[in-house]
Parts: sequence; structure tokens; C-alpha cells
Amino acid sequence: MVEFEKTQNLKVRDDLIHKAELLKRRPYRRWSTHFGMIASLGGVIIMPILLGIWLGGWLDDVLPQRFSWRLSLLFVGFVWGAFNAYMWVNIENKKIDELEAKSNVIKNKEIKK
Repeated sequence: MVEFEKTQNLKVRDDLIHKAELLKRRPYRRWSTHFGMIASLGGVIIMPILLGIWLGGWLDDVLPQRFSWRLSLLFVGFVWGAFNAYMWVNIENKKIDELEAKSNVIKNKEIKK
């Protein structure tokens, strides 16, 4: 364990030690787990775009207009995919925050003992 000078702030020391303990307790994740998460996020973004392109092409054939349905729905699909990704990342962030809050409660209980 790293020794700190007596003049350093104890709170900083405790936070560093706590974060090191969290890193030790974190389960090892294989590269395939990270690849799967990235692929899922890509699918969340790409699928609405592809759906918009497909539906726009069909509407261009069935219901021709002065504007391009395909281009319009491509943009709508992009906005929809970006919103989905934003929401997914927020949900994952909340899960991480909850885990950190639980670990802080455990840390506080250990300190009081």
C-alpha cells in the first residue's frame, strides 16, 4: 500500500484507496463483452437509419412527391437513432451511479466499524 505524507488531505487519500478497492473488485470483462456493447450501440443507431432509407424508397415509388422521401426519412432515422443511443447511454450511466452509491454505502459502513 502506498504511504501518504501526514500533511496530505485524508479525504483525498480515502477516496484514492476506495477507488483502488473498486478497481480490484470489478469483474474482469473479456474483449467480446465490450465488442458486444459497441455492436449493440451501433445497431441502436444504424437500424432506424436503414429503416428510414427502406421506407423512404418504398414511399418514393408509391407516393412520388417533389421532395425525396428517402432523404427525409434518412434524416428522421438518424435523429431517432441518436435519441435511442442517448437514452441507452443514460440508462447505463444510472446503473453505474447506483453501483457506485452502493459501494460508497459499504465504504461508509466499513469506516464506522
